[in-house]
Amino acid sequence: METKPASKRQLAYIRRLQTVVGETEPEITEEMSVSEASEIISELISRARHNGVAVQRQINEPRLGMAMKECFRQWTALGRSIHDERRKAFIDYTIDTYNLFTEIAEKLGQAQ
Repeated sequence: METKPASKRQLAYIRRLQTVVGETEPEITEEMSVSEASEIISELISRARHNGVAVQRQINEPRLGMAMKECFRQWTALGRSIHDERRKAFIDYTIDTYNLFTEIAEKLGQAQ
C-alpha cells in the first residue's frame, strides 16, 4: 500500500510549530507521509499547549482545508448551494466541523 507524502504546507506548519515550541525534533524529511506529519502536528500542538504557549488561535490550514472540502462535498451532494441564503449556515457548519476535527486531534494528543 502506497502512502501519500506530506504536503509542503504540512512540513512548513511543523517547522513553524517547532519554532513556537522551541524544539528541533523530530527531523523533517520530504519522505514523511501525510499521516506521520499529521501526528507530529498534533503532538507539537499538544506540547505547546502543555507549555502554556497559545497556539490554539493559529489556524491549522491543512485541517481547515479538509473541513471545507468535506463540508462542500456533503452540501453539494445534497444539492445545496453555498452561495445563496444558506451561505452563513455553510460557514457555521464548516467552522463547527473544523472545531470538531481540532478537538479530536487534541484528544489524540492527550492520550499519548
